[in-house]
Amino acid sequence: MDQKTLMVPEAQVSGSRPARFFFRRYPQFALFWTGQTFSNFGSHISAAGLPIVALELLQASSLQLGLLVACNSLPVLLLSLLAGVWIDRWPRRPIMILSDFGRGLLLGAIPLAALLGGLRIELLYLVTFLISILTIFFEVAQRSWLPALLQEQDLIEGNSQLGVSEALAEIAGPPSAAWLIQLLHAPLAILLDAGTFLLSAVSIWCIHAPEGLLEPAEAPQRFWQDLLEGVQLLWRQPYLRAMAAYSGLFNFFGGSFATLYMLYLISNLHLPLIAYGLMVAMGGIGNLLGAMLASRVARRYGGGRTMIACALLFGVTALGTPLAAGPVWWLLVVLALTQLLGDCALTIYMVNEMSWRQTQVPEKFQGRINACMHLIQNGIGPLGAIVAGLCSQAINDVRLTLLYGSIGMLLAAAPLLISPLRKRQTT
Repeated sequence: MDQKTLMVPEAQVSGSRPARFFFRRYPQFALFWTGQTFSNFGSHISAAGLPIVALELLQASSLQLGLLVACNSLPVLLLSLLAGVWIDRWPRRPIMILSDFGRGLLLGAIPLAALLGGLRIELLYLVTFLISILTIFFEVAQRSWLPALLQEQDLIEGNSQLGVSEALAEIAGPPSAAWLIQLLHAPLAILLDAGTFLLSAVSIWCIHAPEGLLEPAEAPQRFWQDLLEGVQLLWRQPYLRAMAAYSGLFNFFGGSFATLYMLYLISNLHLPLIAYGLMVAMGGIGNLLGAMLASRVARRYGGGRTMIACALLFGVTALGTPLAAGPVWWLLVVLALTQLLGDCALTIYMVNEMSWRQTQVPEKFQGRINACMHLIQNGIGPLGAIVAGLCSQAINDVRLTLLYGSIGMLLAAAPLLISPLRKRQTT
């Protein structure tokens, strides 16, 4: 394949339309979006509920809680690339259905075990590990399958609508999860999340969209050759290489930043815990605005220039957190603006980047490229978190470590600036 044929498109959107008209044009996408919206809300229940089950019902130690987190992160490092090869060989819709059903059944095992008196920390480890594996397959397959639901010029709008769903879940999900856990107790609340996965599976099962022809599975040794071809495409294609480099650097330094953010607000700035919750909510509002504006911004300024500008804007706003100083009201204003503007810019970037991959990467490489990016975006952050913890302990200065993370996220945009993205003109 000629790598030069991959070009960054300018805004590939068909015009600004209210969401209801978009959903009318694509009823199968509307069905998929509805299932994902419920699933996104439900995921906040299990994200909060599993640690609560470990703490309240099993009296888990800090080491056991750390192992629970590791069980969620380890499959990303071990299986992401392998999953991409399989997803390029198998139909993606059945993978998504089986992944949703599997996650629903696994979560359902927790309240059942609690009811029967057989709940153990080892079961939580196993469920968390297996759900993480299925989540990898679902997310990579979803990103590779979306072009089968939408026309190419409407992919950015579709990704924007999925971003709206995630942002709404981020805003309303945590308080709803806390209320449900308090009302029903954690095991029964987790059962609700299991139900949302089953609902998502049914919504996808009801969709009948033809997929592109996939290459049949060949000899076992071909599997590793296919994996290598995907990694080579990511490295050799200049646009993909720049996006991957940005994602890797951004998530490494972003992991450093996120690890110390709450500690910095409470211990260094002496803000109440409710201020942290407010900042998280502002970030969710920023994500929602970004998802709503992504197609309009890309249509106005072009996909390549939009991505560069948003990457720089996020880095600049992140500096506001460690540099904030003054009275409490001013700190709250600065921190709220950094969350609002930064998360808005990041969502616009992510929607454009995802749409670019879905339109420009050949169908037979979709799974492998999306899997590579999934590994970069989700597997590097924990390493940055470890480095941040060690640095903060070594220099005994949370603010300085946070500043290091902020500068790193700003400099992460360098690969985009020196790539062909910067040469794209506005439309």
